[in-house]
Amino acid sequence: MLSKNIRSYLILMKGYKQIFSSFHALYRLTTSFTKIEEFAMGIAKVYVHTFKADTVILVCKSFNSSKLLKVKFYNKKWSIKRGGLSILTEREKKIIEGEEEILLEHRLISPFIFLDTLGAIYVKNRRTPFTEMEKRLFVALTEQMGISLKLVSLFIEEKKNVLTYIKAFSQLLTQHVPTSYIHYKRLSKLIKELAKDMHLTETERKSLEFASLLHDVGKINLPMNILKKQEPLTEEEFRMIMKHPRKGVELIKDLKILKPVIPIILHHHERYDGRGYPSKLKKEEIPLAARILAVLDAFDAMFFGRPYKRKMSLEEIERELKKQKGIQFDPRVVEAFLNILKKKRIRKYLNSLE
Repeated sequence: MLSKNIRSYLILMKGYKQIFSSFHALYRLTTSFTKIEEFAMGIAKVYVHTFKADTVILVCKSFNSSKLLKVKFYNKKWSIKRGGLSILTEREKKIIEGEEEILLEHRLISPFIFLDTLGAIYVKNRRTPFTEMEKRLFVALTEQMGISLKLVSLFIEEKKNVLTYIKAFSQLLTQHVPTSYIHYKRLSKLIKELAKDMHLTETERKSLEFASLLHDVGKINLPMNILKKQEPLTEEEFRMIMKHPRKGVELIKDLKILKPVIPIILHHHERYDGRGYPSKLKKEEIPLAARILAVLDAFDAMFFGRPYKRKMSLEEIERELKKQKGIQFDPRVVEAFLNILKKKRIRKYLNSLE
């Protein structure tokens, strides 16, 4: 009797562990993907792993769209398709047309709907029958999945809106201060190459790209005569310029999606030796992305020129970066950037911009 109770207890605990693990995996997916296709694939993988499935088919769409998204795992192969009903086989159409759950020994089917997102999930395991615990888990997980799909799609939509805002804000800044921004479109290749060589995560790379568009947005209210001045700035004028990182942060701080960008904008004028502004941070105290942006910003100023600075050749720029290595700039970032500049395709591309 005791051994039977222990066995029942262990089975129950295994089930609870499976539930916790599955929901935790779904939560991590919701917070880590920025493309609905990637998220849907991630969800399907959770079902494959949780239910030891031979086949998983996930189909979803929104009410205001005729396009379907289908993710399929079959014969140990993955496929993902977007399109109309033609992307579904006749059997798949029958599977997703049902409005009720089907919980059989070897097949689980459930429709889901949350706000304007709807679809269905099909899971099959030919080898072993599903337990009652697994069937309950399947129903609960599918309900949560519908909510998660909608949350991710809303996040993606918000990100698109913010990107539109960033570009509009950047264009406004460009009109006001034509030479105070990084030539993003022209230098996007360098930004991506450097981010890759410095092993930035996808989120860090995106934040760096946003910062390259917005890093000088705090200059928007500075007098034009200061921004376009060709002579050395007075002490008072330089004090005004030094305020622009903090002013830039003030302008974007309420946009939650730009939270990772704030430290980059705030600290991109710090120096590796600690003599920069606004916080006089030094070495690794400065966020890595801000150290990278400092080099990119300096390169942009030297390569394209400024009202107060003539254009420089690539050879002159390389000498200047080496000279400031360990003083103004992080030596690791400088070395990585110089290695990028040595690449023939990058050299050819930059020469075409001159």
